Amino acid sequence: MHPFIPSPGYIGMDLHQYVSHPSKNSLHLPKESESDLKIKRMAKLGYELTLCHANDLDLIQGKASAQKQLRFLEQLVAVIPAVSDSSTCSSPEESLLEMVCKNGEFMKQVFCSPDLQAVLNPQCHPWSSDIKHLLADEEVLHKRPLLSEMSHEKTIKNELKKLEDTVAALKDLKAQCPFLQEDLGMADASLDSATTLQTLKLIASDFSQLLLAFEQVYESELQKNSEQRVLKLSPCGPLFQDVHESLTLCVQELQSLAQVTETSSYVMETEKQTHGEKVFWSGSVKSSLSSKLEELKQKYKTIHAILKDCS
Repeated sequence: MHPFIPSPGYIGMDLHQYVSHPSKNSLHLPKESESDLKIKRMAKLGYELTLCHANDLDLIQGKASAQKQLRFLEQLVAVIPAVSDSSTCSSPEESLLEMVCKNGEFMKQVFCSPDLQAVLNPQCHPWSSDIKHLLADEEVLHKRPLLSEMSHEKTIKNELKKLEDTVAALKDLKAQCPFLQEDLGMADASLDSATTLQTLKLIASDFSQLLLAFEQVYESELQKNSEQRVLKLSPCGPLFQDVHESLTLCVQELQSLAQVTETSSYVMETEKQTHGEKVFWSGSVKSSLSSKLEELKQKYKTIHAILKDCS
């Protein structure tokens, strides 16, 4: 390593002392101030050569890890031949200074260039053709969540519009059917049965009118072209009799439902009165059923606790 170290100049002396100084002579160091000065100068030199930081004094003193020191020495030895081969400068110090100045100018030119942002963020990515499809797939993956979110919002809007149209159609249908607007809980049972009975009577009347109209058309138009005997349609025929029986059963069922509803209302009213009414319960004090049940419940809990303690 010694042949690569330049002899003249204070930088060469510092390198020579740092490389060739053995650990066994650590007790024969110069004064503390001179030693600190040399360490700082070596750290400054390493910083100017971009080999270490300006405050890496532990690296110069040999207190850093062995791997870090070995790497620093390898980089330092790699720099020395380039300095020694320089023939344009008269001394190694000037060569190092010139190299530092050139590096500084180059870094300044790079970081102060107006084209730096264009280089860092190019519009046309300088990727080879074998990885362009991978980058395209990555961009598609980044855009896919946005597209899925937009499609989801569009689907929700479409479904909401369909729901609003359905609600509007139901409102129109409800307006056309007034009997559907009645409150079943508050409607009168007798009124409902009467309305249903009138509807069934109207259906039966319409059916009878259709039979009479068919009889007239048959006698005036169809009988001329038919060799069969004249049909005698009776309002008491089998078909009309079946319809009448079905209507009668329906009316009876509606009446039974009305009676059941009335009875249920009466039972509920009686139960409410009984539950809130105060009566005598084997004593001279009146109390309601709920309060009596609560009293019995408390007595049961007390007896159960006493029996549990005794056991």
